[in-house]
Amino acid sequence: MAENLVKRQHFVPRTYLKHFGEKQGQDYFLNVLKADSTDKGDIFKANIKNIALEKDLYTLPGVTVQQKMAIEKFYSDEIETHYDTIYGILTNPEKSEITDRERRLIISTVVTMYYRTTKWVNASRDLMGRAFKMAFQLCERTGSDTFQFDGIELSIKGKTLEEFTKDFNNKRQPGMVMTQLEVALNLIELRIKSDTISVIKINKENLKLVTSDNPVIATNNPENKRFMPFDTSNILKLPLDSKHILMLMPDCPKDLQNRVFRRISTSPFAELEKLTSTHSQMANSERFMFGSKTALESYLDLKEESERPLKDGEKMKDVFSNLRDLGL
Repeated sequence: MAENLVKRQHFVPRTYLKHFGEKQGQDYFLNVLKADSTDKGDIFKANIKNIALEKDLYTLPGVTVQQKMAIEKFYSDEIETHYDTIYGILTNPEKSEITDRERRLIISTVVTMYYRTTKWVNASRDLMGRAFKMAFQLCERTGSDTFQFDGIELSIKGKTLEEFTKDFNNKRQPGMVMTQLEVALNLIELRIKSDTISVIKINKENLKLVTSDNPVIATNNPENKRFMPFDTSNILKLPLDSKHILMLMPDCPKDLQNRVFRRISTSPFAELEKLTSTHSQMANSERFMFGSKTALESYLDLKEESERPLKDGEKMKDVFSNLRDLGL
């Protein structure tokens, strides 16, 4: 990355997104759908330069460009630069053994993609917004223009709730993104010790996967009542393109840690993989889903039938039959 002050910072790497799009000239384009939309008319085409980004998301306080761009440069130089290499490894059916360095790059890419999105920052912003709303209401009832927060007296004099919250969040954002990166780096070291690397290929022409603005899916055993993002027993899933899903799973024997396990998914399992992956991307997204137009249209065609509860006496095979009739 050039030593420039980058304002538009992508939290889903363009090196990743391009594998769901089409190249036109020097640029890549893919189709976009709001996650809460049910209308095919809402699908639109966008340059990957203009999606999954936020201004100054990773910008740090500092005097020099190098200081301000430290996190942005880390993601660019240490992760994104290598993505095409690991994508080639993971989608090459002949590649079954990897080096320690390649293993580290694969795990590092998935874990940082899990933690670098705006999901974590926005969740904290929303929490502060709710807390400050109650604080403002308390100040209004008591006639005060200050309140205590985390042992510090804060003044709201001359500020609206929106202005106060935005200013507070802007000041603490560098600390939040630094914490996200620190957590990711710690988790990488733990997962390198035990993760299994597995790739599933969807082997049916009309079935296409989608991705989103929060593409890494973390799941765990349902017996664990409270989900913990840092738990090394979580399974991490990432669609690599319209046909491949990468999975990081725990408890790999040490002598098999440099192997890439591969599975070709055929009917009817391919349909289930596609449905599950697409629903997970929709549920996990913050705002948008990405993919080919046909993949997003297929999602909308199947959405109502695939997401409704079972009727009395109805079996899953009946729903599956209905989904096939709808084009699955």
